[in-house]
Amino acid sequence: MRNPFKGLMGMAPLMLFCLLAQMVHGQNTINGSVQDDSGNPLAFANVLLLKASDSSLTKGTITMEDGKFLLENIPSGNYVLTASMIGFGSQTTEIFKFDGGSKNLPLLTLSEGLALDEVVVSGRKNLYVQKIDRMVINVASSIISTGSSALEVLERSPGVIIDRQNNGISLVGKGGVVVMINGKQTYMPTSSLVQMLQGMSSDNIETIELITTPPANFDAEGNAGFINIVLKQRTDLGLNGSYSLSLGVGKGSTTSDNINFNYRKNNINIFGDYSFLRNGQKQIFDLDRNFVDMNNIPVNIATISDRDPVQRNHGIRTGLDFQASDKTILGLLLWGNDNKWTMDARNESVETVNGTRDAFVELLTTERNQLENFGANVNLRHDFKEGGFFGFDLDYLKYNIENPTNYSNSFFDGNNNLLREELTSSDKTTPINITVGKVDYSNQISDKVKLETGVKAAFSDFDNDVDVGTFEDGNFMEDDDLTNLSNLKERILATYGSLNYSISDKTSLQLGLRYEHTDSKLVSDKQGVVVDRSFGELFPTAFISHKINDTLSYNFSYSRRITRPTFNDMAPFVIFLDPTTFFAGNPAVQPAISNAVKFDFNYRSCILSAQYSIENGTISKFQSRFDEENERLVFGAENLDRTKIFSLTLGLPINFTHWWKMQNNLTYLNTQIENTFSDEPLTFEQNTFNLNSTQSFTLNENLSAEINLSYNSPTISSLLGTGVLAEIVSLNLGVQQKLGDKWGTLSLKLNDALDTMKWTITRNIPEENLTTHNTFDLFNRTFLISYSNSFGNSKLKSARQRGTGAEEEKQRVN
Repeated sequence: MRNPFKGLMGMAPLMLFCLLAQMVHGQNTINGSVQDDSGNPLAFANVLLLKASDSSLTKGTITMEDGKFLLENIPSGNYVLTASMIGFGSQTTEIFKFDGGSKNLPLLTLSEGLALDEVVVSGRKNLYVQKIDRMVINVASSIISTGSSALEVLERSPGVIIDRQNNGISLVGKGGVVVMINGKQTYMPTSSLVQMLQGMSSDNIETIELITTPPANFDAEGNAGFINIVLKQRTDLGLNGSYSLSLGVGKGSTTSDNINFNYRKNNINIFGDYSFLRNGQKQIFDLDRNFVDMNNIPVNIATISDRDPVQRNHGIRTGLDFQASDKTILGLLLWGNDNKWTMDARNESVETVNGTRDAFVELLTTERNQLENFGANVNLRHDFKEGGFFGFDLDYLKYNIENPTNYSNSFFDGNNNLLREELTSSDKTTPINITVGKVDYSNQISDKVKLETGVKAAFSDFDNDVDVGTFEDGNFMEDDDLTNLSNLKERILATYGSLNYSISDKTSLQLGLRYEHTDSKLVSDKQGVVVDRSFGELFPTAFISHKINDTLSYNFSYSRRITRPTFNDMAPFVIFLDPTTFFAGNPAVQPAISNAVKFDFNYRSCILSAQYSIENGTISKFQSRFDEENERLVFGAENLDRTKIFSLTLGLPINFTHWWKMQNNLTYLNTQIENTFSDEPLTFEQNTFNLNSTQSFTLNENLSAEINLSYNSPTISSLLGTGVLAEIVSLNLGVQQKLGDKWGTLSLKLNDALDTMKWTITRNIPEENLTTHNTFDLFNRTFLISYSNSFGNSKLKSARQRGTGAEEEKQRVN
């Protein structure tokens, strides 16, 4: 793969021809006014633009103080427009054709004193919507997502791989993923983040955004980009909310329950939600490794781990927004989580030497991994008349992680004669404190030029207290090699500037530059200063987009990013799978720097995307290293020399009929990993294909169904290091029945219908004297029933229109 863009270069003449051949269109807006019988303008009236073919919603808004409304970025087509308001009758226009440009509709008059008939909008948002720099997953539109956790929704998302065993997340083959909630970064270790997402109910999520090319105002952290989880919000006046209950049965039981509310009156908006999750599904691990010992004799160690885990999570979130003026909003947000994971496991390990059974070990494990966290955010946003804004955010986050584990080992000889018993104990306590401050400023200098700038500071303080040892004659004897007390202090200071320039009505350019300075210091009570780093880096970004016509456009982007090792990557800790196999930290892990270019070609709802990236010092979170002297296999983070990834993504929606829709996302990856072992260069290459297909069926007005099929061919990624993940097939089914306006919705689902969601990772490197074949069966075929309903008066008029820090993002979702 010497020139991955060679094929794309051949498209240049075609795109140039399209540029010259297409006609120039205007702003693609529809505007008008709404008044009452007396000719007075009606403010805050609801305006809905519906497709004439099936009455599905295209866009909605409310009128301004003068009764006028404006709908922007409207595609060509045939439409009707409906205006309505509490206490007035509604009015619907005749079918009209819109060919782009600017269209002014005739004046709409609503008669007072008539009861408002409910406007029924059929259809729903597409499950997947591809934008310029991100894919938007409309979780609220998915039947299969009902009653699931946020982590399970991500596992079914195109290009996303979740490594539950090592708490890793990768996107399009890259492991450096940063997760945000409502546009705010979580700032927590990946292991804790995975646990938090497992405890977050999907019923409280509106959309998930997979952002692969973030602009300069985003942190430079993460070679893969960002995952932004947008929670549901209501804008109606008064008290509104919803709740959902679910129960699932597989190899164990699971439940996911959620309630949320929103109260809005005058200038005050109070909101909150609570979620509870319990999952008791069984798991099976099958680990096999082969090597040659110091006497050149082949050795095999096979381990079976029968695990009985239970996860119990509580999550609460509440906040208040105060509209100080038409342009100024003050906000307070508080949240907390208590995520507890416990497990009893029985591990049986057999050692075979030169084909003869030599030893047998029975390992009984009792483990608790509990995360408690609290967070607070205060924010201010002021909008200027010229379209700019000033924003301020201050966050404080506190975490406490406890991970006590007991291992009861029984050692037998090859004839199953008991040799000895051993009790091993490990305990890990990790308190974390994080403070983040951020200021952003945006100014519309002219009609064509917009300037954005900002500064940010993040201060982190981690403690990691690991105590490992064995009990001998009732006395606890510490293992000096594995026991450690360490502290990490990290400070990141950043500033950025971004210039948006509209070259023409069809072409826009964005140039950004971000500078980040990092100070990290890791101190161990036994090793002293383990890490002391201070470095600064520049991170440029560039975006250019061109709209050929209303249905055809293309975009190009470049970005430079950094992936820093997490505290769990560096801090000393240990988790045993058997007496000679465990996970551990690696203080020697260094940051990785990546450069990526991306090209998108959009036609209507279809998109073809090509991306190429080179990363130096890639952090592999699941790399194995073999200690031949002690015959120990250790899994942990390590730096690989270099990773090159070329990807092609095709998003292809197909509407067979008005009741049968299909969304297909196909991804091709060519991954090359370069690494060095014993001064010998090694290269690993893998071609990977991914298919994610979702079919949606509207059987009648109240009954719908959904089928999701996902296929991943064998793959390698920075998440797995030099291991190869075998192919994975997943089939999920769902049916949903609406029970009426007052009675909510009932859903039935079958997750992992084929019971094929297993992780099998193979690693065969003769130079390292190690071959491993490990299977992690973390999933079960599960039958799930879910019920959801809303409460409150949903027909109250919406609150007055105002700008927030997420207005642009909201428009991109609509």
